[in-house]
Amino acid sequence: MLLAVRYAIAQQMGKALTLGSQVLQQGGRSLDAVQKSVEALEDCFLFNAGKGSVFNKDGKIEMEATIIDGNAMRSGSVACVQSVKNPIKAARCVMEKSSHSLLVGDGVEEFLQGLEMEKPVGAEYFYTDIRHRQLTAKLSEEKASKNIHPQTVGAVALDRWSGLAAASSTGGLVGKLKGRVGDTAVVGAGIYADGNVAIACSGDGDIFLRHTVAQKIASLYHHTGCSLRQACKEVMANNLDGTCAGIIALDTKGDAVIETNSGVMFVASMIDDISRPSTCLDQKSLTGE
Repeated sequence: MLLAVRYAIAQQMGKALTLGSQVLQQGGRSLDAVQKSVEALEDCFLFNAGKGSVFNKDGKIEMEATIIDGNAMRSGSVACVQSVKNPIKAARCVMEKSSHSLLVGDGVEEFLQGLEMEKPVGAEYFYTDIRHRQLTAKLSEEKASKNIHPQTVGAVALDRWSGLAAASSTGGLVGKLKGRVGDTAVVGAGIYADGNVAIACSGDGDIFLRHTVAQKIASLYHHTGCSLRQACKEVMANNLDGTCAGIIALDTKGDAVIETNSGVMFVASMIDDISRPSTCLDQKSLTGE
C-alpha cells in the first residue's frame, strides 16, 4: 500500500479516535463514543463504509451497520440502505425509536423519513473512482490484489460506569449480489456486546455469519475461563477457514485485544487517557515474529 495512502488512513483513524475518546473524557457514554468514531470513518472515502462503500454487482451501493449497548442488551441494525449518509446513525434510531432490532432497504428509508431525520443523499455522494475500478476488476474477473485487508469500520468502548458498547459499518463485498446482507448487520456474527465484553469484526461476512464468530468469542470468554485474547485467537484459528479477518475486543477490566491474520489492519486506541495513534498492523507484528 502506498505510504501516502497509509498516512491518509492514519490521519482519519486518529480523528475518529479523538472524537470518540472526547465523549468518554467528558463523562459520556460508551454508546455515544462508538457512534461518533464510526460516523467519522463513514464520512471518509478511504474506508468501505458510508461515503467509501463498494458497489454491488449492479453498480449500486448497499450499506449495513449495527450498534449495541452492551449493559442494556439493546441493539439496532440496518442493511441494504442506499441513500443514508451515516448508516450507524440509522442503526441507533432503529434501536432507540422502534420496537425492532433490524430494518432493511426501503423500510429503513421510510422509517427515517417518519422521524424527520437527515435528508437522503444521492448516489453521487458515495461514488469514488477507486471503488468503481474495483467493481470493474471484479466483473472482468481480473486477478484480485493479494494485499487484502479488513475494510469494515468498527469501534468498541468502555466508559467510567463500566458500560460497554460496539458499533460497526460496512459497504460489504465488491460485486456482491443485490440484497446480500453480511455479518455487520447481524448481532453475534460480526459484532457483539454484553455487560462483560464488546467485539467488532471485519472479514468475509459470509464466513462470519456461518460460524457466528463474535458470539463464539464471547461464549469462550464467558464459559471457559480463557482470556479475551485467547478466545479471539482460538476462534480465528478454528472457525475462519483461513480467510482474511480482523477482530477488536474489549472487556470491563479494560483489556483491549486486536487480532488479525490479514496483510494489513489499521487500528487506533486510547487506554487510561493514553492515546495509541493509528497503527498499520499485520499478523507478524501482533505475534512478535
